[in-house]
Amino acid sequence: MEAARILLVDDEIALTGLIEKYLRRIGYEVDSSTNSRKALERFRSAEPPYQIVIADMSMPELSGEDLLREIFRSNAAVRGILCSGYAVVGTSLARDYTDRVDFLQKPFLPKMLADTVHRLLDSNGSPGSSHPAANSAS
Repeated sequence: MEAARILLVDDEIALTGLIEKYLRRIGYEVDSSTNSRKALERFRSAEPPYQIVIADMSMPELSGEDLLREIFRSNAAVRGILCSGYAVVGTSLARDYTDRVDFLQKPFLPKMLADTVHRLLDSNGSPGSSHPAANSAS
Protein backbone atom coordinates (compact mmCIF):
# COMPACT_ATOMS: atom_id res chain seq x y z
CA MET A 1 0.00 0.00 0.00
CA GLU A 2 1.35 3.41 -0.95
CA ALA A 3 2.09 6.07 1.63
CA ALA A 4 -0.42 8.90 1.89
CA ARG A 5 0.55 12.06 0.02
CA ILE A 6 0.69 15.35 1.89
CA LEU A 7 1.03 18.88 0.54
CA LEU A 8 2.57 21.23 3.10
CA VAL A 9 2.12 25.00 2.59
CA ASP A 10 3.79 27.53 4.89
CA ASP A 11 5.77 30.68 4.16
CA GLU A 12 8.17 30.04 7.05
CA ILE A 13 10.96 28.21 5.23
CA ALA A 14 12.71 26.77 8.29
CA LEU A 15 9.45 25.48 9.80
CA THR A 16 8.38 24.00 6.48
CA GLY A 17 11.68 22.10 6.25
CA LEU A 18 11.34 20.70 9.77
CA ILE A 19 7.75 19.57 9.30
CA GLU A 20 8.52 18.04 5.91
CA LYS A 21 11.46 16.05 7.33
CA TYR A 22 9.36 14.81 10.24
CA LEU A 23 6.45 13.69 8.07
CA ARG A 24 8.81 11.88 5.70
CA ARG A 25 10.55 10.21 8.64
CA ILE A 26 7.26 8.75 9.85
CA GLY A 27 6.45 7.42 6.41
CA TYR A 28 4.50 9.98 4.38
CA GLU A 29 5.20 11.27 0.88
CA VAL A 30 5.46 15.05 1.28
CA ASP A 31 5.73 17.97 -1.10
CA SER A 32 6.03 21.48 0.25
CA SER A 33 5.58 25.02 -0.97
CA THR A 34 6.20 28.42 0.57
CA ASN A 35 3.78 30.07 -1.88
CA SER A 36 0.05 29.36 -1.59
CA ARG A 37 -0.78 30.14 -5.24
CA LYS A 38 1.95 27.78 -6.48
CA ALA A 39 0.71 25.19 -3.99
CA LEU A 40 -2.78 25.41 -5.46
CA GLU A 41 -1.36 24.84 -8.95
CA ARG A 42 0.67 21.89 -7.66
CA PHE A 43 -2.41 20.42 -5.99
CA ARG A 44 -4.50 20.71 -9.15
CA SER A 45 -1.90 18.95 -11.31
CA ALA A 46 -0.87 16.25 -8.82
CA GLU A 47 -1.04 12.62 -9.86
CA PRO A 48 -1.79 10.72 -7.78
CA PRO A 49 -3.73 13.30 -5.76
CA TYR A 50 -2.85 14.46 -2.27
CA GLN A 51 -4.89 13.10 0.63
CA ILE A 52 -3.96 15.85 3.12
CA VAL A 53 -3.10 19.54 2.72
CA ILE A 54 -1.48 21.28 5.68
CA ALA A 55 -1.64 25.06 5.34
CA ASP A 56 -0.60 28.03 7.45
CA MET A 57 -3.53 30.34 8.06
CA SER A 58 -1.56 33.56 7.43
CA MET A 59 -0.01 33.39 3.99
CA PRO A 60 0.68 36.22 1.53
CA GLU A 61 -1.52 36.35 -1.58
CA LEU A 62 -3.89 33.49 -0.70
CA SER A 63 -4.57 32.69 2.97
CA GLY A 64 -4.46 29.10 4.17
CA GLU A 65 -8.20 29.22 4.74
CA ASP A 66 -8.86 30.41 1.17
CA LEU A 67 -6.41 27.84 -0.20
CA LEU A 68 -8.21 24.98 1.57
CA ARG A 69 -11.60 26.30 0.48
CA GLU A 70 -10.46 26.23 -3.19
CA ILE A 71 -9.00 22.76 -2.76
CA PHE A 72 -12.11 21.40 -1.02
CA ARG A 73 -14.31 22.69 -3.85
CA SER A 74 -12.28 20.78 -6.43
CA ASN A 75 -11.70 17.53 -4.52
CA ALA A 76 -14.26 15.92 -2.21
CA ALA A 77 -11.81 13.40 -0.75
CA VAL A 78 -8.99 15.65 0.43
CA ARG A 79 -8.66 16.62 4.08
CA GLY A 80 -6.96 19.73 5.47
CA ILE A 81 -5.10 20.95 8.51
CA LEU A 82 -5.05 24.69 9.10
CA CYS A 83 -2.21 25.95 11.32
CA SER A 84 -1.88 29.29 13.03
CA GLY A 85 0.27 31.02 15.57
CA TYR A 86 -2.80 33.02 16.55
CA ALA A 87 -5.80 31.72 18.47
CA VAL A 88 -8.42 30.50 16.02
CA VAL A 89 -11.86 31.05 17.47
CA GLY A 90 -13.78 29.82 14.47
CA THR A 91 -13.91 30.18 10.75
CA SER A 92 -16.50 29.59 8.09
CA LEU A 93 -14.21 26.86 6.79
CA ALA A 94 -14.79 24.87 9.98
CA ARG A 95 -18.54 25.35 9.69
CA ASP A 96 -18.72 24.48 5.99
CA TYR A 97 -16.29 21.54 6.05
CA THR A 98 -16.56 20.18 9.59
CA ASP A 99 -15.55 16.61 8.75
CA ARG A 100 -12.73 17.60 6.39
CA VAL A 101 -10.65 20.13 8.31
CA ASP A 102 -8.80 20.26 11.61
CA PHE A 103 -6.78 23.00 13.31
CA LEU A 104 -3.38 23.05 14.98
CA GLN A 105 -2.19 25.94 17.11
CA LYS A 106 1.50 26.82 16.59
CA PRO A 107 3.77 25.86 18.12
CA PHE A 108 2.66 22.23 18.14
CA LEU A 109 4.44 19.03 19.04
CA PRO A 110 5.31 16.57 16.28
CA LYS A 111 3.06 13.94 17.87
CA MET A 112 0.12 16.38 17.73
CA LEU A 113 0.68 16.77 13.99
CA ALA A 114 1.01 13.02 13.44
CA ASP A 115 -2.15 12.32 15.46
CA THR A 116 -4.11 14.91 13.48
CA VAL A 117 -2.93 13.49 10.15
CA HIS A 118 -3.80 9.94 11.28
CA ARG A 119 -7.25 11.02 12.42
CA LEU A 120 -8.04 12.79 9.15
CA LEU A 121 -6.80 9.88 7.05
CA ASP A 122 -8.93 7.49 9.10
CA SER A 123 -11.98 9.73 8.65
CA ASN A 124 -11.44 9.79 4.89
CA GLY A 125 -11.98 6.06 4.51
CA SER A 126 -10.55 6.00 1.01
CA PRO A 127 -9.07 2.63 0.06
CA GLY A 128 -5.90 4.15 -1.39
CA SER A 129 -4.91 6.09 1.70
CA SER A 130 -2.54 4.62 4.20
CA HIS A 131 -0.55 5.88 7.10
CA PRO A 132 2.18 4.58 9.33
CA ALA A 133 1.38 3.09 12.69
CA ALA A 134 0.45 5.74 15.26
CA ASN A 135 3.16 4.59 17.65
CA SER A 136 5.89 5.66 15.18
CA ALA A 137 4.96 9.31 15.66
CA SER A 138 7.39 10.09 18.44
